[in-house]
Amino acid sequence: MGENRLVVELFFEKPTFEEVSKIASALEETGIKTILLPPEDRNINTHLVVEKSDLEKARVKLVEMGVEMKEKEVALVRMVNKPGSMAEIVRKISDTGINLTYAFSVTMNDEFSYLLLAGVDNKAIVDLSNQ
Repeated sequence: MGENRLVVELFFEKPTFEEVSKIASALEETGIKTILLPPEDRNINTHLVVEKSDLEKARVKLVEMGVEMKEKEVALVRMVNKPGSMAEIVRKISDTGINLTYAFSVTMNDEFSYLLLAGVDNKAIVDLSNQ
């Protein structure tokens, strides 16, 4: 998965980390790359991110597996894992008048974090985060 872009976040009903990990593995066996959030068991809600181009294929596989889910289009922003990175990105977006309605951040490692954002214009959010 590359730079900042529009993706789809998949939410499952009260999943355990182990259950979502199995779903991610099944999707990856069909060629669908996923991001498991959080990347390890932290006893918090676990969900998946898939590329928009893989969404239909993911839907088919999840129906086949009998897994119910909800979808949300979000902007995926990769940021340096340092204090102030998230504030800088969000400030740039808010300065243009775009109201954010959703934000989720997860640290992946010592070098980078992912920020998932949604608002009335997710494409504009991606474009601004790439500047």
